[in-house]
Amino acid sequence: MSPMTDLGLRFVRRPGPGGRAANLAALGATAVVALLVTFLIAGSLGLAHRSDRIGWRSSDKADPATAIGTIDQTDETVDGHPMIRLDLATLRPNELPPPPGLGHTPKPGEVFVSPEVAKHWSTLSKQYGVENPAGVISDKGLSSPEEFVVIHGVDSLRPDDHPQYVSSWNDDVWDSRMVGLLFAVAFGIILVLFPILSLVGQAAGVAAKRREHRLAALRLAGATRTQVLWLSAVEQAVLGLAGAVIGLVGYTLLSPLIARIPLGGGRWYVDDITVSWWNVLVVLAAVPVLSVISALIGLGRVSITPLGVVRGQTRKGIRVLRLGLLLIGPIVLAYYGMQAALIPLLIGVGFAALAVRVIGPWAVQVIGKMLASLANGPVALLAGRRLADDPKAAFRPVAALVLSGFVTGFISVFMPPGKDDPTFHDLCIGVALLLALVFMTVAASTAAGAVGTALDQAAPARALRRSGVPLRVIERSARLAAVVPVIGVGLPVVGFGALCGLALSGGKVITQGSSGVLLLIGQVVAGLVLVAVAGAAGAPVLRKASAN
Repeated sequence: MSPMTDLGLRFVRRPGPGGRAANLAALGATAVVALLVTFLIAGSLGLAHRSDRIGWRSSDKADPATAIGTIDQTDETVDGHPMIRLDLATLRPNELPPPPGLGHTPKPGEVFVSPEVAKHWSTLSKQYGVENPAGVISDKGLSSPEEFVVIHGVDSLRPDDHPQYVSSWNDDVWDSRMVGLLFAVAFGIILVLFPILSLVGQAAGVAAKRREHRLAALRLAGATRTQVLWLSAVEQAVLGLAGAVIGLVGYTLLSPLIARIPLGGGRWYVDDITVSWWNVLVVLAAVPVLSVISALIGLGRVSITPLGVVRGQTRKGIRVLRLGLLLIGPIVLAYYGMQAALIPLLIGVGFAALAVRVIGPWAVQVIGKMLASLANGPVALLAGRRLADDPKAAFRPVAALVLSGFVTGFISVFMPPGKDDPTFHDLCIGVALLLALVFMTVAASTAAGAVGTALDQAAPARALRRSGVPLRVIERSARLAAVVPVIGVGLPVVGFGALCGLALSGGKVITQGSSGVLLLIGQVVAGLVLVAVAGAAGAPVLRKASAN
């Protein structure tokens, strides 16, 4: 083992003053990232598993002259529950396997039912003319344990009914509803991707200042740039791997609860969303790698100018040219519109979210300079100077919260109506799930950011306390510096997200009723509450870390 690897492991075991709180915050944030990534991967695969079992019902690619059978699907109700009736006619004798979940291919007059329909069979027995169904469809032929479906064997189907022709009862075809959900999941992943990446950066940079000074001292003592970067990578990789393991364990424990989410026609089979071995490997590899990359990016100044870190040298200003990025996303969305393919839409939304993440520090810098120049007291002056001197560090703790404002603003004007449509039900559940994921990310990022900010400001706060500045002034300035980016940047970003939604919809507010307004109000209230709670949680850390 190399000396730098051994030293990195030693720093993890004995992190030094303030290091334990920083490592715990980074560990918790990384665990949340791993849990969310696992959920997104397992959920997408779960949709594929569900489609594999019921895709044959949507099959319609056979030549009528050679097809072995026909299918006609009808929507009905039983005791108030929506039910699917599948009339199935065999056109010619065959020895092909029966439909998934059935013991044999239904003969004319035979009825196979799902377990839920079997509970209500007394209501349907007269309609189908049989006292008992021929069999119960097993899990292998159902999308959900709550699915209401009847497969009815018939002699023939009329051509006027436009039946589907099938060449096999096990055709590998995607179910149309699952395809729509998968597209929605892909769209949601793009919306939640940047908050998650911000959380990764927050987890890696939660103790950036502490690590900067420690590694800068090693550089000044003779360590090479490569050694410093390797030391930081080892430390962050260990924390990232531990967080990934905790996240995977957490997801496994939560799987039974996640399976109860009524999406796509009902709750899930737990096996559908159980992580596979390669899913585990992806998470165990991706989360530590992303953490290490984020940590190394944040240490660029240390590896080049360690003396500047020790002297507290200010970073270069951020250029106003970044504002040009705001135009790309809305232009792409407006050009393609709602009829575009999935990829252009994902690119447009991705560029818009990236613009928010890149321009955020510039906006914080501008607001900080204005606050410092207009300050009429020490609290506003200290807060403004902190925002202006290091806008990237000031924006990092609230980046996920600001990006959540973009997601909420986008969704608030882009929620197609249709309460009686099953797709609308899926959409409502999907929106609620997406916002839950986003705010889970935001809460973890804000909590980690509160600890990281308190540790970052420990040295300046200690110097101010020694010079006679009251502790309450320092704490009030820290709270103001946390709230200003949320209000000054977060609120315009909510409007920018709504603008992107309008660009995609052609200028029309598709959402009906007050749901969009309630989303926006909820976003603002939740954001302010999170910042207030984070400030209260970070105050004891700052007080202890800056003590003489």
